[in-house]
Amino acid sequence: MASVREMRTFNACTSLASLDMRGFSPTALEVLAFTFGGCSALTTILVDASWVLPSGCGDGMTFYGCTNLVGGNGTVYSTSRTNYDRMVIDGSMGSWDI
Repeated sequence: MASVREMRTFNACTSLASLDMRGFSPTALEVLAFTFGGCSALTTILVDASWVLPSGCGDGMTFYGCTNLVGGNGTVYSTSRTNYDRMVIDGSMGSWDI
Protein backbone atom coordinates (compact mmCIF):
# COMPACT_ATOMS: atom_id res chain seq x y z
CA MET A 1 0.00 0.00 0.00
CA ALA A 2 3.03 2.28 -0.13
CA SER A 3 1.91 3.69 -3.49
CA VAL A 4 -1.63 4.71 -2.45
CA ARG A 5 -2.23 8.26 -3.77
CA GLU A 6 -5.95 8.83 -3.14
CA MET A 7 -8.05 7.80 -0.16
CA ARG A 8 -11.79 8.00 -0.67
CA THR A 9 -12.11 4.46 0.56
CA PHE A 10 -14.18 5.07 3.66
CA ASN A 11 -16.55 7.77 2.37
CA ALA A 12 -20.07 7.27 3.76
CA CYS A 13 -19.18 4.15 5.80
CA THR A 14 -21.74 4.95 8.48
CA SER A 15 -20.98 1.79 10.50
CA LEU A 16 -17.19 2.29 10.63
CA ALA A 17 -16.42 2.91 14.33
CA SER A 18 -12.63 2.66 14.50
CA LEU A 19 -9.71 2.26 12.15
CA ASP A 20 -6.16 1.07 12.82
CA MET A 21 -3.82 2.48 10.18
CA ARG A 22 -0.60 1.80 12.07
CA GLY A 23 1.97 0.52 9.61
CA PHE A 24 0.47 2.48 6.69
CA SER A 25 2.87 5.05 5.23
CA PRO A 26 1.25 8.30 4.05
CA THR A 27 4.27 9.30 1.92
CA ALA A 28 2.54 8.91 -1.47
CA LEU A 29 -0.82 10.46 -0.51
CA GLU A 30 -1.98 13.36 -2.68
CA VAL A 31 -5.79 13.53 -2.51
CA LEU A 32 -7.85 13.16 0.67
CA ALA A 33 -11.24 14.56 -0.37
CA PHE A 34 -14.07 12.89 1.57
CA THR A 35 -11.77 10.09 2.81
CA PHE A 36 -13.88 9.73 5.96
CA GLY A 37 -16.77 11.99 4.91
CA GLY A 38 -20.05 10.90 6.44
CA CYS A 39 -18.48 8.30 8.77
CA SER A 40 -20.78 9.37 11.58
CA ALA A 41 -19.97 6.39 13.86
CA LEU A 42 -16.20 6.86 13.57
CA THR A 43 -14.67 7.56 16.99
CA THR A 44 -10.99 6.58 16.67
CA ILE A 45 -8.27 6.41 14.00
CA LEU A 46 -4.92 5.00 15.11
CA VAL A 47 -1.71 5.78 13.23
CA ASP A 48 2.01 5.47 13.91
CA ALA A 49 3.46 8.21 16.13
CA SER A 50 5.62 9.32 13.17
CA TRP A 51 2.58 9.98 10.91
CA VAL A 52 3.02 13.13 8.79
CA LEU A 53 1.28 13.98 5.53
CA PRO A 54 3.58 14.78 2.60
CA SER A 55 3.96 18.30 1.29
CA GLY A 56 1.38 19.03 -1.42
CA CYS A 57 -1.21 16.61 -0.06
CA GLY A 58 -4.62 18.23 -0.04
CA ASP A 59 -8.33 18.50 -0.76
CA GLY A 60 -11.20 19.18 1.55
CA MET A 61 -14.01 17.63 3.52
CA THR A 62 -11.77 14.78 4.71
CA PHE A 63 -13.65 14.50 8.01
CA TYR A 64 -17.01 16.01 6.98
CA GLY A 65 -19.78 14.58 9.17
CA CYS A 66 -17.44 12.65 11.51
CA THR A 67 -19.30 14.04 14.50
CA ASN A 68 -18.17 11.33 16.95
CA LEU A 69 -14.44 11.40 16.12
CA VAL A 70 -12.29 12.41 19.10
CA GLY A 71 -8.52 13.01 19.10
CA GLY A 72 -6.10 11.41 21.56
CA ASN A 73 -6.04 14.59 23.65
CA GLY A 74 -9.83 14.79 23.70
CA THR A 75 -10.11 17.14 20.70
CA VAL A 76 -13.76 16.99 19.61
CA TYR A 77 -15.32 17.40 16.19
CA SER A 78 -15.88 20.89 14.85
CA THR A 79 -17.67 21.79 11.63
CA SER A 80 -14.96 24.39 11.02
CA ARG A 81 -12.23 21.74 11.14
CA THR A 82 -13.06 19.07 8.58
CA ASN A 83 -10.26 19.34 5.98
CA TYR A 84 -7.15 17.25 5.42
CA ASP A 85 -5.02 19.68 7.44
CA ARG A 86 -6.65 18.30 10.61
CA MET A 87 -5.10 14.90 9.82
CA VAL A 88 -2.32 15.27 12.40
CA ILE A 89 -1.34 13.44 15.59
CA ASP A 90 -3.34 14.55 18.64
CA GLY A 91 -1.82 12.84 21.65
CA SER A 92 0.62 10.09 22.42
CA MET A 93 -1.66 7.24 21.36
CA GLY A 94 -1.43 8.14 17.66
CA SER A 95 -5.04 9.25 17.25
CA TRP A 96 -5.81 11.87 14.63
CA ASP A 97 -6.88 15.37 15.56
CA ILE A 98 -9.98 16.54 13.79
